[in-house]
Amino acid sequence: MTSLQPIRSAERGAPVRTIVPVILCGGSGSRLWPVSRKDFAKQHVPMLGGASPFQRTLSRLDPAVFGRPIVVSAAPARFLVADQAKEAGVAIDIALEPQGRDTLAAVTLAACLAARRDPDAIVMVMPSDHLIPDADAFARSAAAAARLAQDGHIVVLGIQPTAPSTAYGYIAPGAPLGAGGFTVDRFVEKPDAERAARLIDDGCLWNAGMFCFSASAGLAEIEEHAARTLAAVQRAIDESTDDLGAMALGKSFEGIAKISFDHAVMERTQRAAVVAAEFGWSDIGDWKAVWQESPRDANGVAAEGKVHAKDVTNSYLRSDGRLLCVLGVDGLAVVDTADAILVAPIERAQEVKGLVSELEAKKLPEATTPARVHRPWGWYQTMDLGERFRVKRIFVLPGKKLSLQKHHHRAEHWVCVRGTAEVVREGETIVLRENESVYLPLGCMHRLQNPGRIPVEIVEVQTGAYLEEDDIVRVEDDFGRL
Repeated sequence: MTSLQPIRSAERGAPVRTIVPVILCGGSGSRLWPVSRKDFAKQHVPMLGGASPFQRTLSRLDPAVFGRPIVVSAAPARFLVADQAKEAGVAIDIALEPQGRDTLAAVTLAACLAARRDPDAIVMVMPSDHLIPDADAFARSAAAAARLAQDGHIVVLGIQPTAPSTAYGYIAPGAPLGAGGFTVDRFVEKPDAERAARLIDDGCLWNAGMFCFSASAGLAEIEEHAARTLAAVQRAIDESTDDLGAMALGKSFEGIAKISFDHAVMERTQRAAVVAAEFGWSDIGDWKAVWQESPRDANGVAAEGKVHAKDVTNSYLRSDGRLLCVLGVDGLAVVDTADAILVAPIERAQEVKGLVSELEAKKLPEATTPARVHRPWGWYQTMDLGERFRVKRIFVLPGKKLSLQKHHHRAEHWVCVRGTAEVVREGETIVLRENESVYLPLGCMHRLQNPGRIPVEIVEVQTGAYLEEDDIVRVEDDFGRL
């Protein structure tokens, strides 16, 4: 991480220290199923016609205000995090949670890592999956929060409500503190609709889960209110190992109790303050929220991908591949992916999470795993599946290679459709150009790699009695998956 030197912020007034941004990159975003899944969470899904929410979060961090980001990620997503950060052109530090333990553990980790660089570092914790279109307004609000944090406050950014919502917690501001901040009178759990309207009338703000504090003050409050979590996080850091440039936390992290930073610290500290944010905000929490944030035509239709709509109103339509045609409907979310389709009234979008829970209870793979599975070397996608055969599309990034491996139950045919691949088969190296193929008999040791500067695409046909991914015996692997 960069050294933290005082700079002048984007907000008028006294200089503030460079803010260390901490991006929480866990969660699954199951309300955006079938596009978002446990193995390909909402923050990594390209949407609204462009980059993923995680990439948008990185891109709004003005280098004049923010230092090098720390990203706290679930371990399985570490290569996706690294690849998307590279695409966004932002250098990051990655800390890997062996298991998700809610936001108290993640925020404690962030404070510990920032304090090791500078005990007085100003830390700003933010989710990875929120939409904030105005980066300048975000920087101004962050700078205001940082000033209060330099005075020892534990600051939360409050969002001006746009309508009574039962999906968010609320913050009641108290006495003014200057720099656009207030003490926190109280936090309010997610209310019913009637109470939400009263809270807005009383001047309450939404709690968006964005916090700012000095590392020393944050750790002092965590030690007072959650000492066991702090001790366990410190042990996990001491036990950590390097995982191809990322910090993989030790086993002590897994025993931490699941609790939010709000409940454990913010609702109990005497240092809580709130800054009313200047920026527009959405947590993109469900398909209705995506529809509201998307460009819409005169009929209220938002469409992404290959879509044709006739006599459709007030709907969100998305296709991630094939042509989606919709006729004569109103108020629907229709989302088509390679292996699953969602059709739901847009006003019931919050209920998709419960639908996914039912799919998980039935142990349906579509509940958690997308058709396109991302790997550190690229991705693969199943195109067709039948009795004793599977057809895959394999995409290998430049300079990457798969593990040296063999299979006990299947043979494979590889056809190169793009780029130049290098195939190792039983010690023999074969150069595979476009429109050329190679046969890999059952049990042979083989490897695929891309030595070139453009991606390689392979169509793979598997044949055999068992075709699942656990029939892989890895002998060598660049990504430590033996």
